[in-house]
Formats: sequence, structure tokens, C-alpha cells
Amino acid sequence: MRTKQLKYEILDKIPPYSGTIFLTISLIVIYITTMLLFPYDLFIQSSEVFQLYGENEKVLQGEFYRLFSAIFIHANIVHLASNVLFLVIFGIRLEELRSASFLVLGFIFCGFVGNVGSLLWFLLSIPMNSVGSSGAIFGLLGIIYYLLRGESRHERRKSLYLLLIFFLITIGQDTNFISHLFGLLGGIFFGWLDVSYFSRK
Repeated sequence: MRTKQLKYEILDKIPPYSGTIFLTISLIVIYITTMLLFPYDLFIQSSEVFQLYGENEKVLQGEFYRLFSAIFIHANIVHLASNVLFLVIFGIRLEELRSASFLVLGFIFCGFVGNVGSLLWFLLSIPMNSVGSSGAIFGLLGIIYYLLRGESRHERRKSLYLLLIFFLITIGQDTNFISHLFGLLGGIFFGWLDVSYFSRK
């Protein structure tokens, strides 16, 4: 009983939507930091940053960290702003459904899956620019959609509308649609894992 009470006391001290706040601040701070370290233009990221943290072909040379680091690098201020906007929307909803730690883990997992998909496409000699959080955010929407699949038709329809809006906003920015697709599928898989194994009582 004391253990359960202590658990609730700890949870009460965690700020609401702390996962969303943490990820949002991380993306903004990383963008500002890279702009300061590699100054190029206030609104456009330096190519040096892409060479250090993106570029699929260097993953094949053993630099596997790029599958994760690329999630947090954005090409320009518009790219960052659109991703942050939908991270806040989907992040808050997912934290309402689960928790802050679940959101952060799902975000990183889906971003990783999206970048792996881009790498597979690269191996087919189809170049894809792997930078940005949009694959991870498509994944969050995939998780939400799966978790709400048994809820009202209104909730499912709203998720599909948000997916369409997000797709339309992100398209045209040298969009990596493979990352979006694999991130979305990764999110559905992550949601399935949670429902099938981790949320069972």
C-alpha cells in the first residue's frame, strides 16, 4: 500500500504534458545550437549539420547513430515549426491516452523506424533526405489511431483529418514520404505492442 501511495505521490509531481514539453524544447534547443555551432543562415540549416547527423550512406559505414540523430535535425525554420506544431497536438493527445515516458519512447522508436525505411530505399538507389521529426510524428499519429480504433467514429475520423492536414503541410519540403510511411506503420506496430503485451492487467 505504501509503495502504491509513493508511486502516486511521484506522479503528482510530474508536470502535465511533460513529455511533449521535453521533446518540443529539445527540438528547438538542438536547432538553435546547430545554428550557433555551424552558422549559415538564420532560417536555413547548414549543410555541415546534414553531413554530421544525416546522410543515409554513412549509416552503411557504421555510423548507426544517424538513425537517431537525424530525428532531431531540421532543414529550416519552417520545417521545424510545422513539426513542433503537430508534435504538440499529437503529443498532448498521446500523453492523455498513456504517459510522458510512453510518448518519448514512441517518438524515438517511430523516428528510428522511419529512418530505417529511408535507408532501405537508399539501398534501392532511391535517394531520400533523412532529417526531421516528421516520420516520428506520423508514428505518433499511428499510435493514437491504433489506440482509438475501438473508440467513437468521430475520434477515428478526427485522427484521419489530422493525418491529411499534416501530410499536406509537410509535403513540398523535399518530403521524405518513405520516412512518413514507415513512421506511421511503426506507430501502428508500437500501439499494437502496447495493447497486446504491455497494457494487459
